[in-house]
Parts: sequence; structure tokens; C-alpha cells
Amino acid sequence: MVITYNSKMKEYKLSIKVGDLIEVGRFRNVQTKIKSIELDKNGQPVLITSKGKKNLLSCRLVKLHPGSKTPKQILMEKRK
Repeated sequence: MVITYNSKMKEYKLSIKVGDLIEVGRFRNVQTKIKSIELDKNGQPVLITSKGKKNLLSCRLVKLHPGSKTPKQILMEKRK
């Protein structure tokens, strides 16, 4: 699924497919895998993950920032 957002100033293109990893949760530190992509009653994309339904833009895409570490991983490194 390719999402295009146009505003007066910028254009964003987002390519998301089943199997991509996303980060969800309050601090976006829990990785889940996308199982399917659906549309809600308003026509907005909803990601079906192993952690439940998530709105498309309320998560962090792992593939857009490779090599990033979760807060838990950073704390574990400091303890070593």
C-alpha cells in the first residue's frame, strides 16, 4: 500500500506492506509485525498487528530509521 499525503508545502510517500516491522506503545518501544492492512469506516488505513489494530500514523516505522535502539536497549547498554 502506498500512501501519498499532499499539503501546500510538502508531499510524503509512504510504502507499507504486510510483514514490515513497526514500533507501537506509549513510547514507541514495542516492535510488532504487520499482519494485514484494512480501511476503517472513514476510509482511513488501519494496520492489523500482533498487538491489535493500530492507526497508520500512530506508530513508528522501523524501516525508516534502521539501527535505532529502543529505550530498553539503551538502558541495558549503560548497565554493562
